[in-house]
Amino acid sequence: MDKLEATQRVLRFSDSIRNWVEKDERVFFDDFDNENVMNYEKGGYGELADIIIEKGIKEGFIDEDDLDY
Repeated sequence: MDKLEATQRVLRFSDSIRNWVEKDERVFFDDFDNENVMNYEKGGYGELADIIIEKGIKEGFIDEDDLDY
């Protein structure tokens, strides 16, 4: 799965991660797109998407072997 799909899957199925992103980071599910999940500059969500994916792997919502980006 690509990075956007992985990010969205974690946010869709993990209440704790979704709540953390919405409450602490003030970013919502629909804010992520194919471009900004790859953008590591100011205004991009590349780093945040990486953290979401890492947390999703740790919580078992996605498998690292399924990632293809």
